[in-house]
Amino acid sequence: MIADLLAQGERWVRPLRLSPMPRWRLVCFAHAGGSASFFRDWASSLPGDIDLLAIQYPGREDRFNEPCLSDMHSLAEAACQALQGYADRPLALFGHSLGAAVAYEVATRLEQQAISVEHLFISAHPAPQRQRGGQLHSGPDDALLDDVRRLANRPNPLLEDPGLRELFLPSLRNDYRIVETYGCPQPTALNARIAVFYPEQDPEIDLDEALAWQAASLQPLHLQRWQGNHFYLIEQRQAVLDAVSNTLLGRRPLTSPAL
Repeated sequence: MIADLLAQGERWVRPLRLSPMPRWRLVCFAHAGGSASFFRDWASSLPGDIDLLAIQYPGREDRFNEPCLSDMHSLAEAACQALQGYADRPLALFGHSLGAAVAYEVATRLEQQAISVEHLFISAHPAPQRQRGGQLHSGPDDALLDDVRRLANRPNPLLEDPGLRELFLPSLRNDYRIVETYGCPQPTALNARIAVFYPEQDPEIDLDEALAWQAASLQPLHLQRWQGNHFYLIEQRQAVLDAVSNTLLGRRPLTSPAL
């Protein structure tokens, strides 16, 4: 059983930084089309007593030859199993966009197995019961790529190079399928404290959808507003990391409880 957990962890979990006696293990979940390497440069900017892990979805980077998963249940179940080998320290989960929904689903599964998730950081994604859906995953390539350009709001060589684009498209389309078909009309209320990072210029989430995350926690919801669009956390990387680390290390409250 232990060997199975370790093998699963090696496939799914990228330990970007581990320390001998961490106070926390922060586990990060990427956006649609994203990968574990999106969080690599966080390692040098977090306090030394916070370990940094990232979940690597199949079908990209060093898992390129593995088939993509196309439904939330399979993705969250596999990631949950992989994280059990890292649960000897307190866990906090951070998910951006698609990764926010995956992180929530993983947290529910960990709680069901008596593994506590103390903090859940939700970035730029509506609450489970307020999912918007969509059909881009079943539409033409150009429409899918145009949506990525719209959200990124910056040049992306993966999108402009035909060879790279062909490699990138299958995992992107599957990620869009996961997020556009995901829905949870009655979310499980977690024991975890949820902090929602709400970028005010992001067309993918509004304030009501951010506040609706309260239904997913038994604790008071905390909302932090950010200036910026969907990828605000790139421009404000250090401020985001400071907010996360200050919360985990108890230096100050993240913000006032959401009203």
